[in-house]
Amino acid sequence: MLKLFLSLYVAVFTSIVIINQVSEAIWTHWVHSAPDELRHAKTIAHTLKSSISPNSLPKESDTIKILDMDDVAWLPEQASTLKQGGILTSFDDTGSAWLTFKIPASTLLLQLGPLAPATSATNKQWLIKLLSYAVLAFLLMLWIRPLWLDLLQLRYITECLAQGQVPKTTRRSRFSAISNLTEQIYHLASQVARLIENQKLLVNAVSHDLRTPLARLKFALAMLPENSREQGNDMADDVLEMEAMIDEMLAYARLEFEVKKLELIPLSLNELVQDQISKLSKLTDKQVSFQGSCDEIILLANPHYLSRAIQNIVQNADKYGNSTIMIRTESDKKHAYIQVEDDGNGIPKSQWESVFVPFSRLDASRSKGGGGYGLGLAIVRKIATWHKGNCHVGCSTELGGAKFTFILPLAHHTNLT
Repeated sequence: MLKLFLSLYVAVFTSIVIINQVSEAIWTHWVHSAPDELRHAKTIAHTLKSSISPNSLPKESDTIKILDMDDVAWLPEQASTLKQGGILTSFDDTGSAWLTFKIPASTLLLQLGPLAPATSATNKQWLIKLLSYAVLAFLLMLWIRPLWLDLLQLRYITECLAQGQVPKTTRRSRFSAISNLTEQIYHLASQVARLIENQKLLVNAVSHDLRTPLARLKFALAMLPENSREQGNDMADDVLEMEAMIDEMLAYARLEFEVKKLELIPLSLNELVQDQISKLSKLTDKQVSFQGSCDEIILLANPHYLSRAIQNIVQNADKYGNSTIMIRTESDKKHAYIQVEDDGNGIPKSQWESVFVPFSRLDASRSKGGGGYGLGLAIVRKIATWHKGNCHVGCSTELGGAKFTFILPLAHHTNLT
């Protein structure tokens, strides 16, 4: 932070000094030294004033007039200037200038003119200002360029990390104020990318190497003699539970890599929800009610993963509800909402976020009767994140149990790039 502040301060300070020096030089040599008849005449008037007296007056002509001070109705300020020996500038009807000064030791005045007025330097002033701003922008651009290059490197690193790739060696700019940060993020991204690659290898190893001994174990249990059949059945149930757990864990692990090939198509939300309700009705004895939105809700989503997310929420309501499940769909200008409520015991407020954490279950005992492995709702949250949506839980005001709300952007507001 200190390095960034000091480099910016030095850049701005140097820019201001350079701009001031250049502007002053331009004004002196281009504007102030430009031909100016009135300014030149003032110099002559000062010289003439110091060299004449009442006894040595020049002859009157078209450019020189001699008059008495009392013959003109001067303004108080003008009279004061003349009496103090100053040179008064006045203008006639044609816009020409006259220089008037009092001849020492007399009441006579000497006028020089008519003189062309000084030309306006407004345009030149604005031009110098614009040039100053342009120079400032250029100098600041020189300071920003190394910083911008490092920011491009950071974007490249994050893109590689999002694709699970190890970023190539980055080129740091030694003039950038965040070069050290870029290098640290590069090393961090490389480490994370290696961890992701190790996770892929672990998933592949588990999916192939662990299933083989489980299959042999199932075969051995099936070959047990009749007198050991009861104990063998219990062991076979444990093996099946292990297989189901491995399948669930592998499915969740694979989700990390599926987002790269996520295909999105327009979908009707009501049709998708009704399809899941139809499947649930064949497997449950609970009363399932559906309140679909009157308006057609179109989403840009992946049908397979969105169906799975809705299925997980509905099955969760079926597992923990007592007798009634209520499903509702609605939308506003930007988002669609799927609300699933049950009449179970609900979820304590302190656990509302914990239920979406992988391998997290409200039942700390993790008994067989509890069911599940704490991955269903984690999968729901992950799929919602893929679609730039969200999922959260609260209390049902109608049924008294849990209320899950799945939020998704509508098709015309979806931007996954």
